[in-house]
Amino acid sequence: MKKNILGAAVIFFVTLAFLLMLDDITSNGHQEPQINVEVYDSNVNDQQPDMATTDNEEQ
Repeated sequence: MKKNILGAAVIFFVTLAFLLMLDDITSNGHQEPQINVEVYDSNVNDQQPDMATTDNEEQ
């Protein structure tokens, strides 16, 4: 009985891995990632984000 359960579990996981691999192959892999960029005008102080900047270069 234990051999039947073990065999069924192995077949289940092999089938699951095969289906996941097949889904990965057939999906569109050329999707470009979405990039969110916020651009602030440096001349307007109201648009500056809440972060600190320094003019000194770190060494």
